[in-house]
Amino acid sequence: MQSPLRATLPELSSIDPIEYDEKAQRLIAKNDAQLQLDQIRVKADRITYYREYSLADAAGRVEVSTKGIRLLAERFSYDAENKEFALDNVRTGYWPYHLSAKRAGGTKNDINFSETTLFYGTPSSMTPNIKANSVNFSSGSSDTIKFEKATVRLGLIPIFYLPSYTHYFNEVPLHLDATTGSDSLLGVYLQTTTLAQLTPSLRAGVNLDLYTKRGLLIGPAAQYSHSSKSHSIVGAFSSGVIWDNAEIFIDNHRDGSSSKRGFAEWRHRHQIGKRLQLRTSLSYWSDSEVTLDFRDTYFNKNRRPDNFTEASYLGNNYLVSVFGRFASGNFYLIQQRIPEVRLDVFPTPLWTTGAYHHGSASYSQLREDFVKPFDNDMNSILIDTEYTQYQRFEINYGIQRPLRLKDWVTLTPLASTQLTHYQNQAMDATVADIFSLSPKNKTSREIYSFGFDLEARAHANYPTMNKVWGINGLRHTLRPIAKYRYFSKDDKNNQIAAIERRAFDLGRPLVDLNDLRYSDTLHPSQLLRIGVENLYQTRSEGYGSRNLATFNVYQDVLLDTDNYERYDNQPSESLHASWIELMLRPAPWLRFDMSARFKTKDLTIEELMTRSTLISGESWQIGLSTDMLKRHINQYRIDFICKLSERYALFTNVRFDGQTSEFTHTRVGISTKIGNLWQLIYALSFRNNTSRESDFSFTVNLRLNQ
Repeated sequence: MQSPLRATLPELSSIDPIEYDEKAQRLIAKNDAQLQLDQIRVKADRITYYREYSLADAAGRVEVSTKGIRLLAERFSYDAENKEFALDNVRTGYWPYHLSAKRAGGTKNDINFSETTLFYGTPSSMTPNIKANSVNFSSGSSDTIKFEKATVRLGLIPIFYLPSYTHYFNEVPLHLDATTGSDSLLGVYLQTTTLAQLTPSLRAGVNLDLYTKRGLLIGPAAQYSHSSKSHSIVGAFSSGVIWDNAEIFIDNHRDGSSSKRGFAEWRHRHQIGKRLQLRTSLSYWSDSEVTLDFRDTYFNKNRRPDNFTEASYLGNNYLVSVFGRFASGNFYLIQQRIPEVRLDVFPTPLWTTGAYHHGSASYSQLREDFVKPFDNDMNSILIDTEYTQYQRFEINYGIQRPLRLKDWVTLTPLASTQLTHYQNQAMDATVADIFSLSPKNKTSREIYSFGFDLEARAHANYPTMNKVWGINGLRHTLRPIAKYRYFSKDDKNNQIAAIERRAFDLGRPLVDLNDLRYSDTLHPSQLLRIGVENLYQTRSEGYGSRNLATFNVYQDVLLDTDNYERYDNQPSESLHASWIELMLRPAPWLRFDMSARFKTKDLTIEELMTRSTLISGESWQIGLSTDMLKRHINQYRIDFICKLSERYALFTNVRFDGQTSEFTHTRVGISTKIGNLWQLIYALSFRNNTSRESDFSFTVNLRLNQ
């Protein structure tokens, strides 16, 4: 009986003639020898293959390739029958990973390395790497590499030691953001955030800052994310504590701050299925200025700490939510909701009448803690009750009936009501006098709203062609609108301990009763808004259309001027205000946005915001922004970035105050790349009239690109 073939016969070739030892059943190939066996291709100076044992041995400039994997070694041995191999002085990797080891061995899916270094990026003196005594690589559903007795290094500089560490190749192993500089208030400083990938879902590390004039700031930090078929989670945590060496200072609350200062920021979102979502945003600040002093990037994104958590469930045509907002300190007024439970029913057809109705019902307990007033000598003025609070039950209901007058005209009469009951009201007498209120323990209120929406639609197509602007046909859509709203009178506003008050807002006022958040201070009113909306589009190169421009004009007419307040405390007029909104996107390299508010009587500009951006491919980009509010704000900003080469870019950011005729903030810097992973930014900052920042500072920021 003939024995079966023990292994697939190899394909062996070389420049020199192949030597065959019949007695030893050995094939020897020299000089650019190549072997193809079991989907493995081997190139070397010399390859020896033992047919009887299905063993291959390669030496001298060995290259091993299989299914997208390439290894370089000085020696390679392979057992074709057991599919096991061994290598000496091996190097391998795929971007951005590079691995070198003294020895390696195992199977294709389970490899052990010894005396190993794994680089994240092209090996250099600044490349992050992990040096370990032993490493195990496993491939399967998730490729992992496990280190034993490992040292995390930056180039040759050791950072920290890990007895055991598992890295997942689909995750970035390290996040590093470091900024150093000099500031007259902070001294010479170093700010760092370092996060290491502990599991596929978790990166954890530390914020570590050193300020020569203030001390050491330290605190844990983490980022996490997880996704499955049933749910997804994403969130981040960052914190820091410092024993501040600076002299005592006064914060926004006018209190002297303790030397122990700190902050903590947590953001979390959890999606369960397609209907249930949990969201949380928590901020703790020891004082109103701690993030501005030590982490101004956090302050610029969140200038007033806001703590809230919300759970919401989306039904087929309704939304149930539980929302809580909590005070984070005694240095800002916070409208706390502890909590608010709410049911919203979306617009639903009312049987076969052609009408749609919608509504909401809510229970909320609101509280507002006062910031204590001070006299001219900075002494606290005592008040009887240090907070305002109440419990509120509220029901909103609305109905509307679209009427198609013509193919191009729709009239929608509508009506809505808001029924509110307040109880357990408490308000300090001093504050009540300021707002001219006399709140009772219990009170109820009814507000009714009536009105209509009138809308017309028209469009036209033009065979306009322009290669410079990329225009291939032009479509103009015209939409004239008119909205009228009447709010009924109620004589019980002065009986409400007003917490939800009208906020300072220069935008176009909301007109629907159910959308207004200042429900505690509603007044009777009549408003007519007329406008014309224009949209210009062209065909896009791929599919669909591209917006070239929008141009909208609105005019508000007050039929009752007694209960409208202007931002400048001037009397309201019947022709309340005119708004113009313009957006231009004629080409990918040019953008322009404008929003303007005019005093209708004499067409003087009361508010103007613009943003212009000009882009020259990848070479440079310049932007100009303006922000003007008559007699209050007159700000200008220019930002510019220019790519000097593949590695260097110049940037600048200049802010000018037109009221004081001063440059309030100027930042100039150079950004450069180190290798393929690091970004290094040098910046100079000049400031005017700042109370908590120095007039001049120099910073160097080093960031590991993800």
